[in-house]
Amino acid sequence: MGKNFSVNQNYGERSPLRLKPGDILIFKRNVNNWISRVLSWALRLLESSWDRWGWHTGYVSKVLPDGTIITVESVIRKGVQTVMYPTLESLGDVRVYRWIDESSLNALETFTEKHVGRRYDLACYLWTGIQRISLQFLGYCIPRKLNDKYTCWELVCDMARAMEKPLQPISRYPLITDMERALESTRIL
Repeated sequence: MGKNFSVNQNYGERSPLRLKPGDILIFKRNVNNWISRVLSWALRLLESSWDRWGWHTGYVSKVLPDGTIITVESVIRKGVQTVMYPTLESLGDVRVYRWIDESSLNALETFTEKHVGRRYDLACYLWTGIQRISLQFLGYCIPRKLNDKYTCWELVCDMARAMEKPLQPISRYPLITDMERALESTRIL
């Protein structure tokens, strides 16, 4: 059985801890993926303080008694799915945020059941870009098109909203930078 870790406020000293359902995960960007390199570079032009570290997101839906972590993630070609990680180490480079409290577990389970199997939202990248350019240069927010497709960012933001702790207004297309800013004070790893 692998160890589960959390870190102190400096994120350096490790001590045993289990993740909890509702914990939000931001996975490190794969620097070899040219699409994330180009898109994160473009995003950095608008968000100069962003460190470009994270790119993919998900949330913990369950932690089994043996320490196995079950996450919900939305990925290209597969859509919204559950992913099993045997230990915290198997998650790889990840930042963990404790955003949802345990009183939301029934709502989290309902949200997960309702969303697993939905398709990936590729068009969201285009609309997010248009919205951000419009906001930056025109001061106008083009409303988000709500549908049953999800990028990983949309999935996590809509999960947080369903748990009554929204990360952003529903009318805005989610960005990793907005998420990290909202979650910053709740980071546990």
